[in-house]
Amino acid sequence: MIGLVGQISLAQASFVGIGAFVTGIIIDNLHIPFPANMPIAAAIAGTSAVVLGLVALRVRGLYLAVATLIFAWMCDAYLFEQHWLVGTGGSRAFEVPHVGVGTGFPSFDFTNRRTFYYVALATLVAVTVAVAILRRSKTGRAFFAVRGSEVAAASLGINVVRYKLLAFGLSGVIAGIAGNLFATNSGAVTTSEFSLSVSLFYLSIAVVGGLTSLGGAIAAGILFAALKEVFFQVDALAGYLDVVSAGLLIVVLLAYPGGLAAIPATARKTLRRLQPIIQEVAIRTEAPRSAVARVVAEMNKRLGATIPRLPRRQVESLAENESVGALHVLTGAATPRQRLALLFAGAADVGGASSPQPEVRSSTESAAVMPESGPSSDTAPVKSQLEQLIAQAERKGQGSNLPVRLPHREDRPALLEASHISMRFGGLLAVDDVSLAVREHEIVGLIGPNGAGKTTTFNCISGLLVPTSGSVTLFDRNATAMPVHQRARLGLGRTFQVIQLFPQLSVFENLLVATHSSNSTGVLSHLALTKAAIVAERDARKWVTQVVELLGLEDVVDRTVAGLPFGVLRMVEVARALVTGARLIMLDEPASGLDNSETQRLAELLLTLRAGLGVTLLLIEHDVKMVTSVSDYMYVLDRGRLLAEGTPRDVQRNRDVIAAYLGEPATEVVA
Repeated sequence: MIGLVGQISLAQASFVGIGAFVTGIIIDNLHIPFPANMPIAAAIAGTSAVVLGLVALRVRGLYLAVATLIFAWMCDAYLFEQHWLVGTGGSRAFEVPHVGVGTGFPSFDFTNRRTFYYVALATLVAVTVAVAILRRSKTGRAFFAVRGSEVAAASLGINVVRYKLLAFGLSGVIAGIAGNLFATNSGAVTTSEFSLSVSLFYLSIAVVGGLTSLGGAIAAGILFAALKEVFFQVDALAGYLDVVSAGLLIVVLLAYPGGLAAIPATARKTLRRLQPIIQEVAIRTEAPRSAVARVVAEMNKRLGATIPRLPRRQVESLAENESVGALHVLTGAATPRQRLALLFAGAADVGGASSPQPEVRSSTESAAVMPESGPSSDTAPVKSQLEQLIAQAERKGQGSNLPVRLPHREDRPALLEASHISMRFGGLLAVDDVSLAVREHEIVGLIGPNGAGKTTTFNCISGLLVPTSGSVTLFDRNATAMPVHQRARLGLGRTFQVIQLFPQLSVFENLLVATHSSNSTGVLSHLALTKAAIVAERDARKWVTQVVELLGLEDVVDRTVAGLPFGVLRMVEVARALVTGARLIMLDEPASGLDNSETQRLAELLLTLRAGLGVTLLLIEHDVKMVTSVSDYMYVLDRGRLLAEGTPRDVQRNRDVIAAYLGEPATEVVA
């Protein structure tokens, strides 16, 4: 599970050992038989993992792996030496109790290998199904979001620390279940079976399978289990299992960094490279036959009669002897056979394509059936799509709930007030006493030269930075010290200067992550597939589908974001901010990297979102023409200080603003 959040643990064998030894204690002291003792062992192992997470998650990356390695060493050197846990001599033996009475039903003898095999298999299936369900739920998407970008995940209302701890806890629970099964199967456990080297062996299985792939993990487990049996059965291979395991790990890291789970993707890429060759061979071998079938069907439709099948060689001969241009005088052909030859000749001229040829029409007939020119449905204006969306909501009795936009800015309530914000990094004063306000139902632009402090101000407002001085008020609440995810839950959304999408998720899943704050269900309801969880998931997918249609992302909705054009990625990030349902959305240079047409479309979208959905926007943008065309009010920063504020017209006329952008005083006022 911790692989889903991008973490690596080197202590999994320790948690398996804790589950196994706790199982022995429960059987000896509490006399609770299997499988009733499984939840207890799993809970204790999971709690141990959470305790480790509370300490280890203060660091990340390599340091986190080292922290779990230290925990594994401590368990190996100290915990598994305690007599109260492992018994005397470093091993604990116990009798697995028989469940039931006599040989009747229900009666289970878990010392019977066949019986225990089916129990272990059922447990594996149950755990696999539970993890698969969790991966497709709100919780699983949060795990992948944390792995992809912790900053972006927090901006969507995800408590990053909480979900990392949850991943640690669930991994400990699964390890505890494994330890319980291990102890029940053997009836005795020893400390050597859970040493540090065993943890490294478990890690190699996870890496070979793929840290984020459930199927890869199962495949790797089967592979290593099979290798273990082979190496124990063949005397000449005894002692070489660790060497082979290390070799497999090296091969996977070099050739398939994604593990066994990456093999299908690699195979698909190979097939895509070979597809042109395969198509060419198919065309050369099948084109004449498919063309004949198509022509016969066309002639049957036109003549209203069945044409007798001709030998292939005869049809090809007829096609070679007829002119392609004769296809246009098809109705003048004397016999069905001649017409067939003419049609085949026309089909051969276009390479034997499988699609039927259009009927030949006169000029007047063609004009009568030609569609009128105009925009297609996939290029319809965003405004009309949004109007349809709002109308659909109103028909269902939901209403648009759009705020009334008061004529004067001062009369509208402030959703954001940043007062006297200053941000110092050591001796560098990046932001110096900046105050700004964003009022309901308006677009506010924040501009300035490079290095003016715009993004730093954004980060102070969104919570990525805590200002050195000053205060931030969001929706009438003091949010100065509030963490990022809590500000997001208040109704603050944002995009980033450097795109922060989740590369392992599809476009649709990236947008689904943004429904996190509006989905109140938890991990237990996800695992149990409660009605509330199912309804919340259905509503989230419905809302995301509407936003996808609104922004015209249908063509890429099922593709992963990796490899998509930059302009599409920008639109996906804007869509994700919109899906959050935030009342205030902050856009950090949304037009950067876009061409003129994409910038124009973005400007139209921002105006439409404000007018149609009542979304309030605060945006940083270097494209002055674009930002002045959409903004109701603007702030200008220069060298960390507020240089000017006012309407776009006032800002364009300001001499200090012109000097800041041109680097010299203006000689005349811009009209």
